[in-house]
Amino acid sequence: MFKKMSVIIASTAFLAACSGTSDYAPPAGATGENMHAASCASCHNGEFYHWKLAPEEQNAEYVKKVITEGTMGMPSFPNIKGKELDTLTVFVLEKSAK
Repeated sequence: MFKKMSVIIASTAFLAACSGTSDYAPPAGATGENMHAASCASCHNGEFYHWKLAPEEQNAEYVKKVITEGTMGMPSFPNIKGKELDTLTVFVLEKSAK
């Protein structure tokens, strides 16, 4: 029983740490790799292996929505906009394709 509770508590803490809203704002002209390192790598551990998007998710509209609105386990990044959002979206789609 203690082991199950420990797993539940650890999972909840992880999701809480990597959800909500982030106030990260990229500098103008930031690269996808720079934005990933500054805002994503702490939860994604710098790895791309789990970025395998389902076929219906492999489009810019979906990726932009996830970045700006977040998901249950990922924070929203409302300050990533315009050219930087486009750049990060391309980076995510390229990494997901590998």
